[in-house]
Amino acid sequence: MSQENVELFHRGTAALNRGDVEYAIRHSTEDVVFIAARSAIERPFVGHEGLRRFAADNAENFEVFEASYDDVRDLGDDRVLAIGSIHIRGRGGGVDTHIPVAGIATYREAKLSKWEDFRDRDTALKAAGLKE
Repeated sequence: MSQENVELFHRGTAALNRGDVEYAIRHSTEDVVFIAARSAIERPFVGHEGLRRFAADNAENFEVFEASYDDVRDLGDDRVLAIGSIHIRGRGGGVDTHIPVAGIATYREAKLSKWEDFRDRDTALKAAGLKE
């Protein structure tokens, strides 16, 4: 089941990158908790409406918002560690930047139930119980 979660993660990321929030909703639990880096300011995005709010916020504020993960690992226990970056370009500014992303996705019954972005690779590894 765990390798399946890695595949689910990749498919969900691809869906969000292309703006297909309805795919993400179909493949997440009703009580999904999405803790993006900006959640410290805005609060976590909770439930299907939270995912819609996350996608709408991205569409409103960014010309480009695309996550790319070069290190995705099965952690067992229905969790996936993902480390990479998010390419963003704010609306009106035209400046491209890449911000680090490092988080843990948790699945329940083959659906995303939680995403927590720690941004920092070492913090995510520690949260995953890894020392690397």
